[in-house]
Amino acid sequence: MQVLKETTAYKTSLRERIIEKAMQDFSMHGIRAVKMDDLARQLNVSKRTMYEIFEDKETLLLEGIKMYYERKREYLFAYAEDGHDVIEIVLEAYRMKVEEVRSVHPSFYSDLMKYPKVTRFMKNMQETSRASFLDFMNRGIEEGYFRKDVNYRLVPLIFDALGQHVLSNSLLQQYSVEELYSNFFLIALRGFCTSKGQHAIGRLMGTEEV
Repeated sequence: MQVLKETTAYKTSLRERIIEKAMQDFSMHGIRAVKMDDLARQLNVSKRTMYEIFEDKETLLLEGIKMYYERKREYLFAYAEDGHDVIEIVLEAYRMKVEEVRSVHPSFYSDLMKYPKVTRFMKNMQETSRASFLDFMNRGIEEGYFRKDVNYRLVPLIFDALGQHVLSNSLLQQYSVEELYSNFFLIALRGFCTSKGQHAIGRLMGTEEV
């Protein structure tokens, strides 16, 4: 029984190490540039062991994406629980996204679209998160930061379309992350904020007019 526990613990630890290394390499070099054999060699793991844990690269990538979403969700939930208001939470999510995109190889995002299991998972995540998004926006309305006259069911659809436009037109290769996000995301965010919300954004970002 003890041997079984140790074996299970080792495989769990190895699985996490493989995911961490794979996502690091995928982000740095692009997904298609990274081979399963290369990962096995770098981790000093046999190819047989790699394929026992992950049947193929798409499965490995999918598990890495799931881990990313879960960690991000847990972090932002904890951040919200610390008493931050909706504008602070939105801008923290914005900061995280900018840092992520800045450090990720541009081809990573276009490569993602070539893996059906991953794109289905991401689409499902977008759909299931929309109820939480609406709850969050309603909280912002109650706190006086967001306008009441906006159809917030359209907002995630618009942001999804903007994201697709950025990828399909290779805009990450033409403009800096900060320029894209400040012109797409921040302008849209200010658009559905009240004067109180706009004032909070300016204060937190150091752009408040005196």
